[in-house]
Amino acid sequence: MAQRGLDHVRSISRSLHYALDNGELDAVPASFRSAYASLLRTAADALEHIGRTVRTEPRLLGEILDRTTAEFDHAQREALNSPDTHPAVFTLQGTLLTDAGRLVAELRRGHGVLDPTA
Repeated sequence: MAQRGLDHVRSISRSLHYALDNGELDAVPASFRSAYASLLRTAADALEHIGRTVRTEPRLLGEILDRTTAEFDHAQREALNSPDTHPAVFTLQGTLLTDAGRLVAELRRGHGVLDPTA
């Protein structure tokens, strides 16, 4: 789980770095950037709980994952609510959402390993 989750984070980082370098990130609507940043913060919180050396509280992690899923859904809605956005920006948003969706799914799998009742 940890390796795949990190792979998704690396992919997100590469996409953001590329978009920043070529100026595409500036064209992404602020509402999407804000929603995506919030998603990444909650995903980081979940990763922190999963990576602890002490026992992770499954209920708390479940709540964090629910927030992460809600943040992902919000970021998707923000991407869809920008009809006048340039096609390259839609592509970037789609790439970022794909990686984030994979990360959220991997976090859920990690939660299942930590708490088989989840």
